[in-house]
Amino acid sequence: MTLTPHPESTTRDQVKLRAVLNALPLALLLVDRHCVVRYANDRAATVFGYAPGEIEGRPLVALVPDATGAIWSCSHRADPVAARCMDRDEHGLRRDGQAFPVELLFNAVELDCGWQGVLAVADLTAQRHAEQELAVERESMAHMSRVTLIGEISGSLAHELNQPLAAILSNAQAGLRILRRDPGAIGEIREILQDIVENDQRAGEVISRLRGLLRRETRTLGALMVNDLVHDAVRVIRNDLINRGVEYRLDLSVPFSRVQGDGVQLQQVLLNLIINACDAMVDSPRRVLTVRTDGSVPGTIRIEVRDTGPGIAAERMDTIFAPFHSSKPNGMGMGLAICRTLLRAHGGEINARNPPEGGACFYIDLPLME
Repeated sequence: MTLTPHPESTTRDQVKLRAVLNALPLALLLVDRHCVVRYANDRAATVFGYAPGEIEGRPLVALVPDATGAIWSCSHRADPVAARCMDRDEHGLRRDGQAFPVELLFNAVELDCGWQGVLAVADLTAQRHAEQELAVERESMAHMSRVTLIGEISGSLAHELNQPLAAILSNAQAGLRILRRDPGAIGEIREILQDIVENDQRAGEVISRLRGLLRRETRTLGALMVNDLVHDAVRVIRNDLINRGVEYRLDLSVPFSRVQGDGVQLQQVLLNLIINACDAMVDSPRRVLTVRTDGSVPGTIRIEVRDTGPGIAAERMDTIFAPFHSSKPNGMGMGLAICRTLLRAHGGEINARNPPEGGACFYIDLPLME
């Protein structure tokens, strides 16, 4: 004897099932082999800008055009059951034609009524907006940190500018004296003019570096030579190192390594680490700063900044990169936190350790360009 479900029971079950599907936080679409929508829950209608019941019978290409081809291929495979997570860069289309970012999860099942594809759609619009706002806030914090950094090294930058400007003035005065004494001394005048040009270029480079650090822009990625980044950072702060009585050593053993990144932001990270190293050595009888590169790990370049200070206290080792933790009396505790944020945006990391020979070592790992 075969038991047949009562029609009223079946209807009640369908009502319950629809209520459950409509309560889901994800848009849910049921499509046939021809990629025509056979069912859409209420969330799907809201996400795509339709009234409840309006989506059924529409082609999937009008809702999620990028996924239609993959679902069509799946529906015509010998094995009709397949599950996949679609690319996060898929886009949906609202009723008014507006595209919006979505994340898709697809599964196929074989039911009594034939092949059916189940497509879950998550609207990422709010998430992308939040990510953009977070990126803007990160850039703003990085800019504020750079402005503070410029204040700390303003004396060094002023000295870097004063030297070429003084040389330009001295050469111009010498040229005037020669012209008054011997207007025909073209050779000497040519040498003086060449010196003026070179010093003018040097002053221009200093101003350009300063403008780059102060500029408030979104990240600009490009191919960067790691050694050039280190040299530029040291050049900016060189006079400050001299005034602090710090001897600096460069051990750049990976000469042609390149990374993809924003030069201003990576230079900001290096300058922060160098200034921190100098601050750590303020009471040390021997003040040596060492910046070295290491390419021993395939696909990665490591930049180390070492000092000969007292090292990092054990109780601070776990919190040095946390916001608002600072060992400086007037420090805000944001420098290292911003450094970590900037490096992670570049696919890199920053860590610290106390070497056996003493002092502290901060090291940056960045992915190399292929």
